[in-house]
Amino acid sequence: MTFLSSVTILCSAVKSQEHPNMNYYCNKSILAQKVELLIVEEPSNLLISSLRQQAMFCIMEMSNVKPKFPTLQRIKLIKSGINSLFSLPPGMETDTNREIVSLYSQTVRALDEMLQGLMTETENPSMLVFTEIVKVIMPWILSEKSFEKARALSIISRQLRFISSFPQLRHMDDFKIGGKLMGIVGLFCMDSDFDVSSQASESLHYCFKVFVNQRYGEIKVYRDLNLKSDEERCKLLINLQKDFHAEWSINLLYIVMFFRTFLNPAERTDIITLCVDALTIGSKFNTLSAVGMLEKIMKEPFPELNEVPGLIQTIHSHLSSIKDTGAMTVIQNLLQKLAWKYPDEVMLKLVDIQDKEQDREMWKILAASPKGIAMILSVLLKRMKSFNFLEPAELLKSLKINPLLASRALNALLLESNSKLNVETLYPWLYMALLTLISFLVFEGGIKNLHNLPGVPEWLNPVSHSIECLKTLICSAGYDYQVSFLQNHRTWELLTDPEGYLEGISLIAKSMTIRNFWHIRPIVSLIFHILYGHEDGSSVTALAVLAELFQSAEVAAMVDENIIEFLISTIKKNDPVTQKLVLKSAGNLGVHKNTGKFLRSLQPYVLNSCFSTNSVIVTEAFLALRCIICNLNWTDSIILLIEISCILRPFFDDDSEEHRYNSIDMFGILLSKVKRRFLMVSFRYQIHCSLIPLLFHLQDESSSVASASRDSLFLCAKILVCPKFKSVCAGEDTFIIGRTLLEEQKDKISWFLSQSLSYYSSSQASIRQIAVWLTSQIIQIKDLEYDEEYKEVSSALRRMKKDEDPAVACLAAQTIWILRSRRLHRGKIRRVVWCF
Repeated sequence: MTFLSSVTILCSAVKSQEHPNMNYYCNKSILAQKVELLIVEEPSNLLISSLRQQAMFCIMEMSNVKPKFPTLQRIKLIKSGINSLFSLPPGMETDTNREIVSLYSQTVRALDEMLQGLMTETENPSMLVFTEIVKVIMPWILSEKSFEKARALSIISRQLRFISSFPQLRHMDDFKIGGKLMGIVGLFCMDSDFDVSSQASESLHYCFKVFVNQRYGEIKVYRDLNLKSDEERCKLLINLQKDFHAEWSINLLYIVMFFRTFLNPAERTDIITLCVDALTIGSKFNTLSAVGMLEKIMKEPFPELNEVPGLIQTIHSHLSSIKDTGAMTVIQNLLQKLAWKYPDEVMLKLVDIQDKEQDREMWKILAASPKGIAMILSVLLKRMKSFNFLEPAELLKSLKINPLLASRALNALLLESNSKLNVETLYPWLYMALLTLISFLVFEGGIKNLHNLPGVPEWLNPVSHSIECLKTLICSAGYDYQVSFLQNHRTWELLTDPEGYLEGISLIAKSMTIRNFWHIRPIVSLIFHILYGHEDGSSVTALAVLAELFQSAEVAAMVDENIIEFLISTIKKNDPVTQKLVLKSAGNLGVHKNTGKFLRSLQPYVLNSCFSTNSVIVTEAFLALRCIICNLNWTDSIILLIEISCILRPFFDDDSEEHRYNSIDMFGILLSKVKRRFLMVSFRYQIHCSLIPLLFHLQDESSSVASASRDSLFLCAKILVCPKFKSVCAGEDTFIIGRTLLEEQKDKISWFLSQSLSYYSSSQASIRQIAVWLTSQIIQIKDLEYDEEYKEVSSALRRMKKDEDPAVACLAAQTIWILRSRRLHRGKIRRVVWCF
């Protein structure tokens, strides 16, 4: 005691100096260690003297002189003082021995002053030191023993009362446990032990006062309360004083007000996390108070929070430990509101939990609310339509989930949802967004640029997952039959292949037309907006879907001038992919009878495409022309059909068997539409031009081309009204047909001769042979009156005499002999006539 008295005297002497510093006289840190040792060595279970209290007062006096205690020593002193008090047995404050009661009261007062001295150290109280005190005392606040909780809360209450009287505190910005402390004392206000609840209520009251005094100038207006006014602040303090030791319901109203008004997002999150912990089995708090607090603070508008992923992890960790029905209901509401307010953070965390723990319970909770799932789907849709994939360095700074993670969340949500209404409402947009995502990954090669995306583990195949999500979406909307159809046609495999992607998209579009698909009109309307640039999405994918859907009469009826102008502008860009899709669109439109005016707008571009250097484009143009021809009638579209016939004619002799067949077959279809009373001279000319090519292609090496040629020749004969020629076209061989043609079209023999000579360069030996044969037939019927004509035929035959095919060469030699014989015979006749 003499030693402690000397330390106190020394502290007073130091404070009276001009430069008060204890280290000028002795080492303050070593001196404090010796004083602390006296506190520690005091008996832990009884009070026999005032040594303990005197040592604590001594620490308080030392706190008032420089230098300040080092942080670690200060914490150690706090622990020693608090442990010394809590080591004492319960009931000392109510003991029958007045001396013990007095000593206990002195000990409590000494500890309070020691802690207050450590907080101030010649300045305003430091909230960092107060935080150290709270952390040290927290295990006793959460103790299973009521007397320890009461003691701990009483200490906290007195320290809060002390600091609440200061207008300004140090390190208030570093006071991070305000929310947690408010939540703990608030929950203990409903403790079954009166002393605990009473001390907790006092602590809560002084905690409120601290926030009012320190943060009144930083807060926003709460309802009609403007706390930036000093008058309003004083009014609030008076009301708090009136409600000192108020009932739980009043305290709860204050908690909600301070939660929304005075606490920052991190502190609010601490309170909610604490309430979630309090709902579990074995919690130290009253479950009903935690439920009531959560219900009140979750009311609209939902507050701003911080560290939402951590809160989601807490909810997931405690989910299996919450058995109370009311508690489970409030947890479900909390999770749903978090998802509405912070969809990106919640979705990312739930996907992470699903990957690590294979637990889908949280998704079930989210999917249980029809209103909630509608809003979440809207957010996911917005994220899937955004393809601004950030660099890995920027990913950590961005809170928005990427389209791939959004599709993962969508898939998980749809698998647990039983509400088709919300899915059906957003189905067109979700459908096209997923197709756009697949297009980005596969067709545009976006998968090569995806590295270290949040929520996308290395084992995940982005393309396969996106396709699975598309399947889930289709099934969720009630179109299971489409999935079966697509599975049977290997559509999913095609979608994963860049070369087969568009074919896969066409099959997906086709699946919409096999049954009554009531989403077809909204999907087409959305596609129009995507193509016009009014909506985000892949224009190539949208065009591929639209091209296939044009087979539907319902979709064809939606076509207007705007979409036709778009198709025209697209085909002008000379991009093979989009050109092919536009031609397919034109062809599918051609199967409908009410699209004639649109086809006339597209017709020049379709016809020009027939001369493309890209064989795929030419093939697609022929398919489009076939559909257009099948739909048109001769009376209304005679000019268009004549123009088409002019385009088809050069392809009769194309090297491609497919092009030869298509052109001749379509020419035959076109001939079948001819009405003789409307037959124009220009079209009759086209028919005459086609007779020899069709005749020669009866000998084509392709049987399908030969058959199409025979059918077309028959129709030509019918239109030209050549009965005999018509009769032989049905079943006779080429040579009989040729002789009959020469007999009935004698006025065209010179023309036929010229056409025959042009086929001497044909790549097919059979056609060269029939061309030479027809030449021989013509020169037997017609005299070559002019030397130029004779020289042209003779020169051509001499070249054919050297043909690589023996039959052609032999026939050419015979024809040369006939030509010379006819020439010699003609000369003799002329001399006889001259002599006569």
